[in-house]
Order: sequence, then structure tokens, then C-alpha cells
Amino acid sequence: MISGCLVILLAPLSFQLFGADQFTQQEINSSPYLQSVLKRKGQHYDTSKFRKVGPYRIALAAQGTSNSWSALFDEHANWYAEELGKGVISELLYADAQASADKQVPQVEDLLAQEPDALILVPMGAAALTAPVERAMAQGVPVVLCASAVETDNFVTEIGTNLYASGAGLATYLGEKLNGKGRVLMMTGIPGVSTSDIMEAGGKATFQKYPGIELVDEQPGNWSTAEAKRIMETWLVKYRDNIDGIWSGGAQMSQGIVSAYLDKGMKIPPIGGGEFATGFLRQAVENNLEYGAWQYPNAMVVLCIDAAINILRGRLVSRFIDFVDNIPGTGTFSDTEGRKYYNNKWSDDVFGPILFPEERLEKLGYLRK
Repeated sequence: MISGCLVILLAPLSFQLFGADQFTQQEINSSPYLQSVLKRKGQHYDTSKFRKVGPYRIALAAQGTSNSWSALFDEHANWYAEELGKGVISELLYADAQASADKQVPQVEDLLAQEPDALILVPMGAAALTAPVERAMAQGVPVVLCASAVETDNFVTEIGTNLYASGAGLATYLGEKLNGKGRVLMMTGIPGVSTSDIMEAGGKATFQKYPGIELVDEQPGNWSTAEAKRIMETWLVKYRDNIDGIWSGGAQMSQGIVSAYLDKGMKIPPIGGGEFATGFLRQAVENNLEYGAWQYPNAMVVLCIDAAINILRGRLVSRFIDFVDNIPGTGTFSDTEGRKYYNNKWSDDVFGPILFPEERLEKLGYLRK
């Protein structure tokens, strides 16, 4: 990573995600994803067969322009490629899936037809993107999975974090906060995207460890603030103030959840599911919210590009790269530390940490006026 660019707060962790030794054998046996992550954390890939002289043409099949998280992901990718220069990356091929697996599958095929040196993929469907990943590897194009997973082990490396542990950690936060009993709502992300599905599985498995916790309703908010608010408004009509906690798989949705409560003038229960997202952090500071937060920084694409370059240089690459270990300040935090993350110069749409200069945020319209 470029030295001197990482200027973010390093907050202490107020609650911990699960370590490998904290999962039950039953959980591990029932989760192919968890088995894969725990295994790959100790593995390295010999990339010598992919070694070639640069500069490199790297394909990026991204989530696209579906929300500000993905827009800032793309901006980090473009910025980092520019910083590395044409002597390292001669061309960054790009495809915008608009958060659709149906659109992304043919896009990946189109990218592979251009014979890139490596493919960085943000899978919009674990099942749908499995075959394209395997075709890329068969074609001799090394695959770096970025921010999500597929249903095959035939790729070089994955950059992200233990999503099962993230979902479990947020459920643990609520279980402890509610002293092991209460009525809880669950709002998940985009169904079929492993980031959402695996977090959901971790959350549900953990809630089962608290017999007094009742999961009264669950709906996908599709990582949309507007959709989350609409769903929460319906829930408030149905359940009124008879809800003790909310599990949310993303701060875009948490922001919508809080907005629905504020519009009704109702007391907001503890939320397991905050994030380093300015809109949510602003609401939290202004309304003294209680929450446990995980992080999924769009800046992780920098690590994905680094991994692709290291593969093409024939270096030994870890098969699972956790951004928490590589980007300071991206671990879990609670409402106490969240006040330190809040940046009132940023618009509500900014998901931190941001590694590129603030001038780029201004050009994108992400600074307050």
C-alpha cells in the first residue's frame, strides 16, 4: 500500500467478533463458508505460474453505481491505479453490475474476452458467479475475490473479513445488551449475495444461543436507506414499541431504520449493525444511539489491487486477506468510539475510512456545503 496515505482514527475495540475457537463444531460443520475461511486463513497460493512482466491490464468486475458505498469503492480503485501509474497498471478494465448477478455474469465473460492479466471480482451472486470464476482460472486469468464470495474454492485469494463472525458479533452485541432476552427484528442485505447471506447465517446461529431472544420478523432491506425506512415504518405500525433490538446488515439500512423511528418520535432500541457511515454516525451522535458496529470499507479494493499485482509478480499470496489486519481502524466499535469516527465535513453518503485526498470527495460532491 502507498505509504503516508492512511490517515484515519484507530479506535479501541469495544466488543469482539468471534475467533475461530469460539465457533461450535456444529456451526463449522453447517457452514461451508466458515470451513473455507478458517482453512484458507492458514494457506498461501503459489502464484509462480501467473508471473509475467508488467505493466498489467487488470479487469475489475464491480458492484457498480448502485449506492454510494460502491461509488466510493470505484473511486478508490481509480485513485489507486493512478497512484501506481501506467508503469504498473497500464489499463483498468471495468464493468458496472448495478448490483445484479444477471448483469454481471455476461460482463465477466466480456472482460475475459479482452484477455486481462488478472480479474478482480465483487460477486453479486455466490452461485451465479461460480462458473465464470472457474472459467477465468481455466483460461489462466487469476481471480481475486473482493468483498464477497462464490461457491467454489478455485480462485487465488479473497479479500474481506469473516462475514459469519461479523453477523455473529452483531447478534452477540444485542444478546449481551438485552441480557439474553427480548424481541428482535432482523434486516438483511441483498438476498443471494454472500456478504448478506453469510452474515445472516452467523446472526441467526448466535441468536439461537440466547433462548430468551425472540426473532419476531426478518426482511431484506437490499442495502438501501429508502427501502429500509419503508420496511421499518411498516414494522412500527405492526409491532409499535414492542421491539427490544434490531439486527441490521448494513449502515445504509440502519440509517433508514433510525429515520423511521425519528419520524414517529419513538424511542430507538439498541442496534446491532452500525458501520463507519457518516449518515448513520451523525444520527447516532445527535440521538445518543446505542449500537454495536462492524465495518466493510470500500477502501478494501486497494488490497484487492495489491493482491492482483503480487500474483502477477509471482509472489506467495495468502488465500484469505482480512482488511482488519491491513487497514488500521477497520475493526468493530460501539457508540462510544463512533463519536470519534464521525466527520461532520462529509456528506451522509460517505463510508469511511477514505484513503484518497479530500479533493476527490469534493469533486464527487461528497462534502457538506
